[in-house]
Amino acid sequence: MSSIFKIIKVKYIFTVYLIGVVNFVIIKYFGDTQTVINRIENVKEQKAQGFWNLQLIPFRTISSSIDSMSRFGIDHPATVALIANIILFVPMGFLVPFVIRKKSFLKTMGTSLAIIVAIEMIQYVTNLGATDIDDVILNMTGSLIGYILFVISLALNRKMDLEIQP
Repeated sequence: MSSIFKIIKVKYIFTVYLIGVVNFVIIKYFGDTQTVINRIENVKEQKAQGFWNLQLIPFRTISSSIDSMSRFGIDHPATVALIANIILFVPMGFLVPFVIRKKSFLKTMGTSLAIIVAIEMIQYVTNLGATDIDDVILNMTGSLIGYILFVISLALNRKMDLEIQP
Protein backbone atom coordinates (compact mmCIF):
# COMPACT_ATOMS: atom_id res chain seq x y z
CA MET A 1 0.00 0.00 0.00
CA SER A 2 1.29 3.42 -0.92
CA SER A 3 2.48 5.74 1.82
CA ILE A 4 0.00 8.45 0.74
CA PHE A 5 -2.92 6.08 1.32
CA LYS A 6 -1.62 5.28 4.79
CA ILE A 7 -1.39 9.00 5.58
CA ILE A 8 -4.94 9.57 4.29
CA LYS A 9 -6.23 6.74 6.49
CA VAL A 10 -4.45 8.19 9.53
CA LYS A 11 -6.00 11.59 8.78
CA TYR A 12 -9.45 9.95 8.81
CA ILE A 13 -8.62 8.20 12.06
CA PHE A 14 -7.43 11.53 13.53
CA THR A 15 -10.65 13.25 12.42
CA VAL A 16 -12.83 10.54 14.00
CA TYR A 17 -10.68 10.73 17.15
CA LEU A 18 -11.15 14.54 17.35
CA ILE A 19 -14.92 14.20 16.90
CA GLY A 20 -14.93 11.68 19.74
CA VAL A 21 -12.86 13.96 21.97
CA VAL A 22 -15.15 16.93 21.27
CA ASN A 23 -18.18 14.85 22.21
CA PHE A 24 -16.59 13.21 25.24
CA VAL A 25 -14.90 16.34 26.65
CA ILE A 26 -17.10 19.24 25.55
CA ILE A 27 -20.60 18.15 24.56
CA LYS A 28 -20.88 14.95 26.63
CA TYR A 29 -23.83 13.76 24.55
CA PHE A 30 -24.55 10.12 25.26
CA GLY A 31 -28.11 9.86 24.01
CA ASP A 32 -29.86 12.38 26.27
CA THR A 33 -30.09 15.94 24.97
CA GLN A 34 -31.79 17.12 28.15
CA THR A 35 -28.70 16.25 30.20
CA VAL A 36 -26.60 18.52 27.98
CA ILE A 37 -29.16 21.34 28.26
CA ASN A 38 -29.36 20.91 32.05
CA ARG A 39 -25.56 21.14 32.34
CA ILE A 40 -25.55 24.40 30.34
CA GLU A 41 -28.31 25.86 32.51
CA ASN A 42 -26.51 24.78 35.68
CA VAL A 43 -23.27 26.49 34.60
CA LYS A 44 -25.20 29.64 33.61
CA GLU A 45 -26.87 29.67 37.03
CA GLN A 46 -23.51 29.26 38.78
CA LYS A 47 -22.08 32.16 36.76
CA ALA A 48 -25.07 34.32 37.69
CA GLN A 49 -24.28 33.57 41.35
CA GLY A 50 -20.65 34.56 40.84
CA PHE A 51 -19.12 31.09 40.53
CA TRP A 52 -17.28 30.96 37.23
CA ASN A 53 -16.39 27.73 35.48
CA LEU A 54 -12.74 28.75 35.47
CA GLN A 55 -9.74 27.41 37.44
CA LEU A 56 -6.39 29.00 36.59
CA ILE A 57 -4.22 27.95 39.54
CA PRO A 58 -1.82 25.24 38.34
CA PHE A 59 -1.87 21.90 40.16
CA ARG A 60 -4.85 22.76 42.40
CA THR A 61 -7.12 20.13 40.80
CA ILE A 62 -4.27 17.67 40.31
CA SER A 63 -3.21 17.79 43.97
CA SER A 64 -6.83 17.46 45.07
CA SER A 65 -7.25 14.42 42.80
CA ILE A 66 -4.07 12.83 44.14
CA ASP A 67 -5.28 13.47 47.69
CA SER A 68 -8.62 11.82 46.84
CA MET A 69 -6.78 8.84 45.37
CA SER A 70 -4.69 8.39 48.52
CA ARG A 71 -7.76 8.69 50.77
CA PHE A 72 -10.46 6.93 48.77
CA GLY A 73 -8.68 4.77 46.22
CA ILE A 74 -8.21 4.74 42.49
CA ASP A 75 -11.92 4.37 41.71
CA HIS A 76 -12.80 7.79 43.20
CA PRO A 77 -14.35 10.07 40.51
CA ALA A 78 -11.60 12.71 40.89
CA THR A 79 -8.91 10.08 40.38
CA VAL A 80 -10.72 8.59 37.39
CA ALA A 81 -11.00 12.09 35.86
CA LEU A 82 -7.28 12.72 36.42
CA ILE A 83 -6.30 9.47 34.71
CA ALA A 84 -8.86 9.95 31.91
CA ASN A 85 -7.48 13.45 31.19
CA ILE A 86 -4.12 11.85 30.47
CA ILE A 87 -5.21 8.69 28.64
CA LEU A 88 -7.72 10.45 26.39
CA PHE A 89 -4.97 12.57 24.85
CA VAL A 90 -2.33 9.87 24.30
CA PRO A 91 -3.72 9.23 20.77
CA MET A 92 -3.35 12.92 19.96
CA GLY A 93 0.39 12.88 20.57
CA PHE A 94 0.67 9.73 18.48
CA LEU A 95 -1.56 10.86 15.57
CA VAL A 96 -0.62 14.55 15.19
CA PRO A 97 2.79 13.79 13.64
CA PHE A 98 0.99 11.95 10.84
CA VAL A 99 -1.17 14.98 9.95
CA ILE A 100 1.42 17.77 10.13
CA ARG A 101 3.88 18.43 7.31
CA LYS A 102 7.22 18.52 9.10
CA LYS A 103 7.16 16.08 11.95
CA SER A 104 8.86 17.42 15.05
CA PHE A 105 8.42 17.38 18.79
CA LEU A 106 7.73 21.13 18.95
CA LYS A 107 5.17 21.09 16.13
CA THR A 108 3.40 18.09 17.65
CA MET A 109 3.27 19.65 21.11
CA GLY A 110 2.28 23.05 19.70
CA THR A 111 -0.55 21.55 17.65
CA SER A 112 -1.69 19.50 20.63
CA LEU A 113 -1.59 22.56 22.89
CA ALA A 114 -3.60 24.63 20.40
CA ILE A 115 -6.30 21.94 20.18
CA ILE A 116 -6.41 21.48 23.97
CA VAL A 117 -6.63 25.22 24.67
CA ALA A 118 -9.38 25.52 22.02
CA ILE A 119 -11.32 22.75 23.78
CA GLU A 120 -10.97 24.52 27.14
CA MET A 121 -12.07 27.85 25.62
CA ILE A 122 -15.08 26.26 23.92
CA GLN A 123 -16.13 24.71 27.25
CA TYR A 124 -15.92 28.10 28.91
CA VAL A 125 -17.75 30.08 26.22
CA THR A 126 -20.52 27.53 25.62
CA ASN A 127 -21.08 26.77 29.32
CA LEU A 128 -20.66 23.08 28.50
CA GLY A 129 -17.99 22.49 31.12
CA ALA A 130 -15.32 23.91 33.35
CA THR A 131 -12.08 25.43 32.13
CA ASP A 132 -9.16 24.21 34.20
CA ILE A 133 -5.43 24.82 33.67
CA ASP A 134 -4.82 21.40 35.19
CA ASP A 135 -6.79 19.83 32.34
CA VAL A 136 -4.32 21.45 29.94
CA ILE A 137 -1.38 20.10 31.97
CA LEU A 138 -2.85 16.58 32.11
CA ASN A 139 -3.91 16.59 28.44
CA MET A 140 -0.43 17.72 27.39
CA THR A 141 1.05 14.93 29.52
CA GLY A 142 -1.09 12.48 27.55
CA SER A 143 0.03 14.04 24.26
CA LEU A 144 3.67 13.79 25.37
CA ILE A 145 3.22 10.09 26.16
CA GLY A 146 1.60 9.63 22.74
CA TYR A 147 4.49 11.37 21.01
CA ILE A 148 6.99 9.16 22.86
CA LEU A 149 5.03 6.11 21.65
CA PHE A 150 5.13 7.56 18.10
CA VAL A 151 8.93 7.91 18.26
CA ILE A 152 9.29 4.38 19.65
CA SER A 153 7.04 2.99 16.91
CA LEU A 154 9.14 4.75 14.24
CA ALA A 155 12.33 3.29 15.69
CA LEU A 156 10.81 -0.21 15.84
CA ASN A 157 9.49 0.14 12.29
CA ARG A 158 12.92 1.17 11.01
CA LYS A 159 14.58 -1.71 12.89
CA MET A 160 12.10 -4.20 11.41
CA ASP A 161 12.69 -2.77 7.90
CA LEU A 162 16.43 -3.21 8.37
CA GLU A 163 16.04 -6.79 9.58
CA ILE A 164 13.87 -7.70 6.57
CA GLN A 165 16.43 -6.36 4.07
CA PRO A 166 18.84 -9.10 2.83
